[in-house]
Amino acid sequence: MAIETPDQQPCVHCGDCARACPDALNPEALFFALARDDFPSARAARLDACSECHRCVEVCPSHIPLLDWFRWGKSGLHERARAEDARKRFEARNARLAREREARAARRREVPSPAALPAQTISHAEVLAAISRGRARKAAVVESQARDGRPGACGPERAPIADAPWRGDQGRPHK
Repeated sequence: MAIETPDQQPCVHCGDCARACPDALNPEALFFALARDDFPSARAARLDACSECHRCVEVCPSHIPLLDWFRWGKSGLHERARAEDARKRFEARNARLAREREARAARRREVPSPAALPAQTISHAEVLAAISRGRARKAAVVESQARDGRPGACGPERAPIADAPWRGDQGRPHK
C-alpha cells in the first residue's frame, strides 16, 4: 500500500512517534512492517493494540500518515483473520465429509451383496404345492361370492369398466 501526502518525507528514524505513543507501541516498526506487507510482524508488534489516538501523526517530522497505515493494517489483519477462520471451517467440513463418505463405504462393505447370500432352492414339489394352494384359495373366494350373489373380482361375471359407478382414474364416485 502506498499512502502518501504531498508534504510526506521519508522516515528519519527519530523515534518521536514511539515516545508519544500512550500504548507503548513502536509506530516506526509498525509502519515499516505494513509498508512491506509483513502482517505477521505487524501482529507481533501489537498493531491491534493501537488506540488510534493520532499522537504519533502529530509529532512525526516527516508527516507520514501513520494512522492511515495503521487503520489499513488493522483492516488487513481483520480480513486475514476472517479468511483464516473460513479456511479452518472449510478444512473441517472437508474432513467431516471425508469421514462420512468413509463411514458410508464401510457400511456398504459390511452389507453382503445378494450374490453373496446362499441361494435358496425350492423343490419342484414345493412349487406345485404352492400353486395348488393359491388355486384352492381363489376357488373358495369365487364360490363364496357366487353363493352370496355378489359378482367376484376374479370371476367371469365382472362388470365392464364403462358401466362402473366410479370416475375413471380418480377413484371417487360420481356426484
